[in-house]
Amino acid sequence: MKKSLYEKMKPLFPLMAHDYREIDPLEELIYRLAMGNTFNTRVVGLEPIKRFRRESPNCAITFKPNHLSEADFVVLGVLFRQNGMRVLMEGGNNLFIEEIDIFRDVLPALIDPKFQKLAEVHQLTIGQYLSRRGAFKVFRNPVALTQPNGTDIRLGRKDILSLSRAYRQHLVEDREMYLTFPGYSAIRSSLLDLLKMNETKTGRSYTGKIDGFHHLPFQMDIEAAVDSGEEVAIVPINLAYERVLEDENFQELTRMHETGVSPEKIYIHDMGFIIRRFCEDKRKVHLSFKFGEPRKIDARSLRGGDVLGTKIKFAAHAAAKETFERVMEMQPVFPANIYFSAFDDQFNRIPTRVMREKIDDIRDHLRHLVWGKQRRRIDLHYVLGYNLQIMSADEIINRTFEVFAALERPITSIDGDMFVVHNHDVAMQYRNHVAHFFESPKK
Repeated sequence: MKKSLYEKMKPLFPLMAHDYREIDPLEELIYRLAMGNTFNTRVVGLEPIKRFRRESPNCAITFKPNHLSEADFVVLGVLFRQNGMRVLMEGGNNLFIEEIDIFRDVLPALIDPKFQKLAEVHQLTIGQYLSRRGAFKVFRNPVALTQPNGTDIRLGRKDILSLSRAYRQHLVEDREMYLTFPGYSAIRSSLLDLLKMNETKTGRSYTGKIDGFHHLPFQMDIEAAVDSGEEVAIVPINLAYERVLEDENFQELTRMHETGVSPEKIYIHDMGFIIRRFCEDKRKVHLSFKFGEPRKIDARSLRGGDVLGTKIKFAAHAAAKETFERVMEMQPVFPANIYFSAFDDQFNRIPTRVMREKIDDIRDHLRHLVWGKQRRRIDLHYVLGYNLQIMSADEIINRTFEVFAALERPITSIDGDMFVVHNHDVAMQYRNHVAHFFESPKK
């Protein structure tokens, strides 16, 4: 961006700036205990990233993950801090709530009323907490704000875009490691909707399906590399949950949004569901982190010329497409993905004999499946037995029932000789996590 516009935006940085601070040992211990209580964690590919950072300290690194849970922010933050990595993270401005205090409102309401006593000596709003844990705010819609000097300002769409671009350049110039969530889902039902290419839902997927990565976050990265003269590397991340913490809650969140419930109440309901899941003493599920190889942006070929903006935009679309494919090819397969994929589109009841046959068909498909431009074998780590063969149909069913049937409100069960799905929306989540492996390749 032009230097004059960058200088104009700099005084507005405090409206969205991070305030990264180290956490004390007690908070880190609490996070580790919660993670250990909830997940069996597998990490693949992080050591090469740490080595790349040591060998290229002057290169900014941007991480681009899929986004399936509000817990992504927590689990990624814990992982990075455990590995001594300072990584800043993008967060939507709807999460930075200054009216809700952690000690006065959140802990007493969601954990134990006795925490109310802490409010007598501690104060920390949700917005302050997120900022101090390394989050920087991203505005999605026009907003009126009060600046640090007390004056009011209104940010329109053009201002928001300029501010985001300037702040991204600021991160790159400081050679930071930062993470943004570029996933989106576009729901279009008519020709008019198809023409509204910018009308997209960004952020966490409520359906488990991610249609692609939006080019705009990549465009900002590339612009920042070109304008600052600094190197930037893109790292894809695949997060995969055997069970998404708030999967049952997505229906209720959608209803709350549609009926106009305030963002504060939605946030508390959302985070409350996740926090209780972390605190419950229950059977642990698997959580997978997979990091792809860092790839530097080729900014030299984009500098200069009369069509610089067009070249950057084309490069951003190409980077978004390539990174999305790299994220999706790293997706591991869990037993529940196979189980729920065996049902028909409406999740109608299915006889046990037919279920076993359909699972066997899927097992045969996955055994030889390669996917993506590199034609790589897919990750079957979680469905392999001790002999490195794919689990039998009965073993896949048993593990799915351990996770999704032994609940107060089971997602699936068996009724006589028939397998039944009780919550279609939740089942769809896990089918959609691997749906791309069953789709015909796009020409």
